[in-house]
Amino acid sequence: MTFTKRYYLLLLLLTGFLLTACQSDKLVNGVQAPDIQLNNAQGEPMPLSSVDNKVVLIDFWASWCKPCREAHPDMIELYEKYKNAKIGNADGFTIYSVSLDDKKENWLAAIEKDQLPWPYQVADLKGFASKYPDIYQFEQIPTYYLIDERGIIIGKNITYKWLEYELKRRMKS
Repeated sequence: MTFTKRYYLLLLLLTGFLLTACQSDKLVNGVQAPDIQLNNAQGEPMPLSSVDNKVVLIDFWASWCKPCREAHPDMIELYEKYKNAKIGNADGFTIYSVSLDDKKENWLAAIEKDQLPWPYQVADLKGFASKYPDIYQFEQIPTYYLIDERGIIIGKNITYKWLEYELKRRMKS
């Protein structure tokens, strides 16, 4: 094989790889977050789209996930601090927690033990067999998406410090 043919073959393979990589991660900043249609603990529908005019941290977690549970005190602090704050055009901040538990009693016990105050606690109790890890393109938890009041993704897998910075930055004076 000549140098020119090897070069074109390599270029073709690299182009195919890059196109595949770009298509596989469609949930990037600036994209509408897919709606989540799950029920709360009482079996009532609580879709993501029902969160009205708030900046939302979508939190994918489970009761058995140690890093998820360790993050809860910081999340509670931010929730309490910003839940009623004017953040850009939004009327506050909330957290939409999607549990990947498969046992309702474990899910509810973790919510109670960690004293999670936000109202948006949902699950389908299918664990990682839920369709949402595929839709939201993740394989491990915790996974976070920050969306603005229009449902547009503005951050993914953000740190506590970045989240607080972003909330402060968007606040109206």
